[in-house]
Amino acid sequence: MSPRLVTVVSLCSLAACGGAAAPPPGPAGASPMASAAPTEAAPAPSSAPAPSADGKTSFSFVLPKPGSQRTDRESFVLALKVEVTEGAKLVASEQSGDGKRMVRHTTVLANDGKAVTKKKVKYDELVKVSKQGDREQRAPSPLTGKTYVIALAKGAVVVTGPGGEPVSEVEQKAVLEDNREFGKPPQFASFVPNHPLAPGEKFSPPKEALGDMFGSNKSYGDVEFSFVGEEERAGKKVGRFQFTMTITDTGGGATTSIKSKGNVLLLVDTGWPLELELEGQVTVSAPGEKPSQKVAGVGTLQMKLAAEYR
Repeated sequence: MSPRLVTVVSLCSLAACGGAAAPPPGPAGASPMASAAPTEAAPAPSSAPAPSADGKTSFSFVLPKPGSQRTDRESFVLALKVEVTEGAKLVASEQSGDGKRMVRHTTVLANDGKAVTKKKVKYDELVKVSKQGDREQRAPSPLTGKTYVIALAKGAVVVTGPGGEPVSEVEQKAVLEDNREFGKPPQFASFVPNHPLAPGEKFSPPKEALGDMFGSNKSYGDVEFSFVGEEERAGKKVGRFQFTMTITDTGGGATTSIKSKGNVLLLVDTGWPLELELEGQVTVSAPGEKPSQKVAGVGTLQMKLAAEYR
C-alpha cells in the first residue's frame, strides 16, 4: 500500500471512531456508548416510570452509586477499498480495513452528585485489527488484562494502578483516550428531549452533544432521531430510538463522509444505555502524492455496543 493510501485509511478509521485510539461503552469511554455514561445527579426511583395515559414515556437520568458495576462489550469493523487514479488510469488499488474488540468492567468508586469522580476499570480484552489485502495484523492493547483507577484530583484526571501505583506513559495515554468524558455531565441526557416522548416522535440532538459524542472536529448533517417506543428487556422497561446521521471529517487533506443509521436502547428508569448499533456507508476523497493524482475510497462501517449492569 502506498503512503498516501495508508494515510487515507488511517484518517477514515479515525473519522469513524471519533478520533479515539480505542473507539462506543462504560461509565466512561471514547465511544458513543462510553461517553453516554449516566452521570447526572438525581434520586433513584423505586420503579420504572410508567407511560402516561396518553401513551408517552418519561425517562429519568440517574447517577450511578458507588459500588455500581458495568460490563461493556464492543466491536467495530471498517472495510474499505481505496483507489489512486491519474486521469483515466488506475495507478493503485487496495482492499483494507480496521477493527476493534473490547470487553471492559467498570466499578464506580465515588461521585460528587454531578458526575462520577472515581472509578476502577479492568480491560479483559482490547484488540485492534488492521487488514491490507490478504494480510491481517492483530495488535493487543497494553491495557489488556490490567486494572486501573481513574480519579479527579484538584481538577485533573489521574490514572494509577489498582493499588495507587504509577503507570507507564503509554498506558496512561491509552486510558485517558478511552475515558475522555470522565467527570463530565451525561450525554444521552442532553440528547433526549426533556419532556414525555410519544412513539414516533422525531427530534434532532444539539450539535454540541453530537460533537461531544462523535468528535467536535467534524460536521453533522441529516441528523434525525426517532423514539420508537417502549419494550422490555430482562424484566426492565427500555426505550428504543432509531437514528440517521451523516458525519463528515475533513482532517489531513482528506474528506471522509459516513452516512449512518442505527438503534439505541436506554433504560427508562435510569437513562443508562443498554445497546447501540450503527452501520454506515463510507466514502473518502483526497489528493494523491502527485498533483495529477486523486485518491477515492468506498466502504462500510459497523459498530455494536452492549452494556450489563450489576
